[in-house]
Amino acid sequence: MEIKVNTRTEQILTVLKILAWIAFFGFVVKAGTYLFSTVSSCWNPESAKNIYQGLDLFTLRHDSTSLFLILIFFLLLITVLKAIVWWMVAKLIGKIKIENPFSMEVAHQLEYISCSLFTIWVLSVSGGGFVAWLGEKAGHLNDSWNTGPFLFMAGLVFVISQIFRRGVEIQSENDLTV
Repeated sequence: MEIKVNTRTEQILTVLKILAWIAFFGFVVKAGTYLFSTVSSCWNPESAKNIYQGLDLFTLRHDSTSLFLILIFFLLLITVLKAIVWWMVAKLIGKIKIENPFSMEVAHQLEYISCSLFTIWVLSVSGGGFVAWLGEKAGHLNDSWNTGPFLFMAGLVFVISQIFRRGVEIQSENDLTV
């Protein structure tokens, strides 16, 4: 009978995978809340006073349903993309093998995550511009469109994906020379 001893790295990856799944489910719940609140506000405009955690879009909903729906679309799309990123991170952590961490599959997954983060950045910049255009009608959303971290993370993950890609090349070269 062989007893498997988990290394510290394996334990850390397990904890990170659990945290990634928690973040994924958190964003899924947030997206579901946006969706439910939006549908609810179609029948009862008063429910737009508390879309999510005190977000009051009643004035916008009252003035223009189409602008209200566009803003909710931005919020919902960004939240869904964040959930997808965390889902991809959880899958990625599950694919990393400690014995042989550099694989094209991991490099490709990192590139997809980088592209998704860049897409979130683009949508956040667009949404922030839309909210700035809306002005006071957007409630307290004017200050909540901090877009810098997404561009930074996209760049960082892309660099890491390129390191993994190079690691795969070096690993295959070493396999050929042995």
